[in-house]
Amino acid sequence: MKRLALAAAVALTASLLGIGPAAAATAAEGSAASAAEPTQTPGDEDGGDSTEPEDPADSGSEDDGDGQTTPPGEGDGADETEEPGQSEPIDASFSLDQTEMTAEEISTDGIGYTIDSLEAGDVVTAEPGSEGARTVESDGTFSGTITGSTDLQDGDVLDVTVTVQREGQQTKTFNGSVTVVDDEAAEAELSVTPETQSIDDYLVDGVSMSLTGCTAGEDVTFRIVGADDPETQYWEDSTRADDDGAASATFLPGTGGDGWIGEFVVQAECGDQSVEASFSVTEGDGDAPESELTVSPKSQSLSEFLEGGVSLTMVNCHVDSDVTFRVSTSDDPDTAIWEESQKAGEDAAGYAQFTPDGEGGTSWVGEYRVTATCGDRSDEATFTVADDGSVVDPKLSVEPSEISGVDFVNREKGVMLTVTACEPEAQVQFEVWSEDFDTKLYEQTTHSDDEGTAGVQVYGLADDPQAYIGTYQVKANCQDIGMDGQFVVTGDESGGGTDSGEAGGSGGDSMPRTGAELTGLAAGGLLILGGAAAILLARRRAQLER
Repeated sequence: MKRLALAAAVALTASLLGIGPAAAATAAEGSAASAAEPTQTPGDEDGGDSTEPEDPADSGSEDDGDGQTTPPGEGDGADETEEPGQSEPIDASFSLDQTEMTAEEISTDGIGYTIDSLEAGDVVTAEPGSEGARTVESDGTFSGTITGSTDLQDGDVLDVTVTVQREGQQTKTFNGSVTVVDDEAAEAELSVTPETQSIDDYLVDGVSMSLTGCTAGEDVTFRIVGADDPETQYWEDSTRADDDGAASATFLPGTGGDGWIGEFVVQAECGDQSVEASFSVTEGDGDAPESELTVSPKSQSLSEFLEGGVSLTMVNCHVDSDVTFRVSTSDDPDTAIWEESQKAGEDAAGYAQFTPDGEGGTSWVGEYRVTATCGDRSDEATFTVADDGSVVDPKLSVEPSEISGVDFVNREKGVMLTVTACEPEAQVQFEVWSEDFDTKLYEQTTHSDDEGTAGVQVYGLADDPQAYIGTYQVKANCQDIGMDGQFVVTGDESGGGTDSGEAGGSGGDSMPRTGAELTGLAAGGLLILGGAAAILLARRRAQLER
């Protein structure tokens, strides 16, 4: 008994001094070396009870005798066990793949989770579950599955705990929960707003789509295809479902105009679910204003028209739709003299400016019809151009346009080239060319009379009519306005009736061979300054000279 009392006293003293149980046991053994039997230390690993009473100072201690601390129980979030003398806690993050699942998904597929920033050798334990502890094989992200949960009902909340242990560091515990939802609530549903609308509203507001019944955080894809041609895809966009498992998107067409009129299908996908909904775009609701074409000015003088033309506006079309303007004369509405197409702007209107090309002069005087179309809408309007006398529009006449060679060499006949409607005393130039404009055969400049008329007579100097058979081109110019014409010299009975080739060619010895020679015709041509009376006067003079 004395030996036992001595050992207990040494153990108590060691405990009070902060010496561990093992050291106390050693001290006891040294003090009682002659003891016949060894004494078991309190708190020994085999759980044996000491015959000596336990020191009150040891009550409530978590020390298990080997220097390790028992891991704490479960708590909210990530719990860390404080272990004196050890390094910092494990630095990792935890997330559940889904926070809402059906009972069937949980029991069949399990609850997926992910832990970032783990190291090879870490030990991961998930509860509840049947996998047991798993050792991390490589550094980085670790993914696991909690399986084995059964007997779950709609509305149940399943709490999960995942613990990570790393040698030499504090254990880290993560907590989370999954809400059990019923199968019907998990089915995806797609709605499209509005289901029907006019093209005008559609081009401005587009169409909105909303998908529910997905899993929170799940990828969601929307696309628009043709109702009659599902292979034709017009648009696609992707997003993620929010915490309620819902996602939405809006499509604004921007361009396309009337091409969007028709039936379309919205397709939506999330996970392994795919749903569809349709919408339609119509031409209008029946109350849309009719198309309207305006022409400005509706009436103007010829000089104003040649300078500024007319402005054309077509309203009440659709944004980005094709707008076509067409101008024709009222006398011949089926023949377009001008046409232009463009796209309607954001104001759903098309604009154009029609200005003549500067040629034609007084031929532009008259009434015109304008037609404008956009989509299947059309409208008409008219405008008028009046002659105000301010525009010079000279005309060239060639008489006769066809003459025999015999008459052409007759100085009493020949061909008369006349320009009218010039300004009085204006300079007028005449030219006669070979058929292909290779050679200028005749040139004469004169002035118009008080009525704005000028002319020259041309004929052949040679006596052989065949020398002049062919086609001749005539050019005239008055006040920088050019005019064109032509005449043809033919064969006849007295002239042999055969073509000698191109006008101005080498048809006979008396045929002029160069432009300079034929220009000599001007010496025999009768310059007309006073009209037909001057011609008669010139002829009388010629007769007196004979």
